[in-house]
Amino acid sequence: MKLKELEKLIAEGVENGAFPGAAYAIVFKDYIYTNCCGYKALYPEKELNDVNTIYDMASCSKVISTASCILKLIEMGKIRLFTKVSDIIPEFIHKDLTIWNLVTHTTGLIECVPNHANIKSSDEIWEKVMTAPKILETGKEIKYSDINFILLGEIIKRVSGYPLEEFSKKEIFDKCEMFDTGYNPKDIKRCAPTEERNDLVVQGIVRGKVHDETAYTLGGIAGHAGLFSTANDTAKFIQMILNDGMYKNTKVFSKCIIDMMYTPLVTQKVGLSVLPLQRSVGWIIKDYNPACGDLVSNNTIGHTGFTGTNLWIDRDKEVGFCLLSNRVHPTRNNIKHMELRPKVANYLIANLESIKEEIKNAN
Repeated sequence: MKLKELEKLIAEGVENGAFPGAAYAIVFKDYIYTNCCGYKALYPEKELNDVNTIYDMASCSKVISTASCILKLIEMGKIRLFTKVSDIIPEFIHKDLTIWNLVTHTTGLIECVPNHANIKSSDEIWEKVMTAPKILETGKEIKYSDINFILLGEIIKRVSGYPLEEFSKKEIFDKCEMFDTGYNPKDIKRCAPTEERNDLVVQGIVRGKVHDETAYTLGGIAGHAGLFSTANDTAKFIQMILNDGMYKNTKVFSKCIIDMMYTPLVTQKVGLSVLPLQRSVGWIIKDYNPACGDLVSNNTIGHTGFTGTNLWIDRDKEVGFCLLSNRVHPTRNNIKHMELRPKVANYLIANLESIKEEIKNAN
């Protein structure tokens, strides 16, 4: 049974200390398979995991929520990729930067707000975002920066007239029946705890609050982090993309918008590698040493999250996958998940037809 072998491979992540536990989903156009393993929490006491565990999605927020909302505003005719950031946020100091630069991580801005773990004031965070310095010339290389997506979250708010959490719920999550997805979850007990913080802002294990320090100070809602979700909800989002923007009988996006997700906007050569670094509107397209493994097609998009979450969607093979974990519980000093993720993806793709048939027969 290839499915059992795949699940054994994921469960070995618990045994080897890659994460306390995980929930995951294999997604096809017409059905979804979800399961889980390990523990939801290790401290202060062990709690068994289940498929309804709510995970801090970390930077997967960037694509599931923020990039999706930007694409929705493009679809609605409200903005263009080449709209200048300062046309919407006049107080932003860099007048040359565009939304295109933000979504492709080509602004050259610093990676994050300096000393963010010890900043208690949201006003101070915003002041640092609006005056963030460049460390590279704009457009010279892909340089990942949380500040890019913090700005995108603010653009969504100012253009749509709704806060990010409301616009994403209205335009994306409700339409995909993702009722366990959103910001600042109310059912703390269902949430997987993350890291133990001991700084000027928080002391103790974080649970039901965003792990990212900047997003935490911003009230749990930001363009770069803050989203919480389940494996089943994430699977619904993936399924919508596999079906060219349709979820069941509801149109979430036009097909041309889904096409944009798979269209490279920037590429960057890596040594002798044939596959360059590639990004579309927020999404990582299969590139050099991808988290989605070596066997997915080149027509694959995905993203990862610092807390131990990831998703990828192979358009050619018509399959998607998400693995949600809290690998930072109780500490971030663990990167074993990074080696496990591509191995799991490789096994799934290598045995795709057998696994697909087993899931179909089980349904």
